[in-house]
Amino acid sequence: MTEMLSDLDPPLLVLTICAAFLAGAVRGFAGFGSALVLAPVLALVYGPTVAVPVMSVLQVPILYQVTKIAMRETNWKRTAPMAATALVSIPLGAAVLKSLDPEMLRIGISVIVLTLAAVMAVGGLPRVARTRTRDIVAASTAGAMGGATGIGGPPLVLYFLATAEPARQVRGDLSGYFLVTGIVGLATYFLYGLITLKALTIGGILAVPHFAGMSFGGFLFPRASEKTFRWIALTILACVGVGTLLK
Repeated sequence: MTEMLSDLDPPLLVLTICAAFLAGAVRGFAGFGSALVLAPVLALVYGPTVAVPVMSVLQVPILYQVTKIAMRETNWKRTAPMAATALVSIPLGAAVLKSLDPEMLRIGISVIVLTLAAVMAVGGLPRVARTRTRDIVAASTAGAMGGATGIGGPPLVLYFLATAEPARQVRGDLSGYFLVTGIVGLATYFLYGLITLKALTIGGILAVPHFAGMSFGGFLFPRASEKTFRWIALTILACVGVGTLLK
């Protein structure tokens, strides 16, 4: 462990700690979005093959909370087929992560962040009816993208936001989906040999600031207007996306 810590450049480690806190604050306030902030920074500093497993490791401490919500609120009849796609889509994404050029993946992550920030900035998502086919397509896309880049939630979140589903049902179904994909993702990265000592060490170090940020974001939620925080978050996402894209 001591040798591992000596391999981590202190200024870059401080940068990732700050990014982990900020990512946690975004998630604590909005309920999602931490990967959009943290994944591109980690990819820039440590490379995608370390960054993506670290994002997966960071999900372990909150699996208990996600499980409680999922058991109480998830409609498993509708969510189970979506979650089942993770058994195929996440390993496919992980195969891309392991085989594709890291520089290309880093650029891809940055482009995804900028695109999703632009979509959220424009707002006014078209309304669509939720169907089994659309559920499967959205879940498969999210799983493959998550397996390859660590950013799998936004496609599914945007899909749910475009439906007329009640907020509580959306949260429940997303919790059920993320519970399954979190477990499948960890198992997949272990099988591919991507959960290294370095990834575990960095994930352990970042866990504290990440969850401190989540608490801070939850504290801010009732005190800041949604519009103000939305534009702050979008500005942060745009800056992170451009910064990591230009390197």
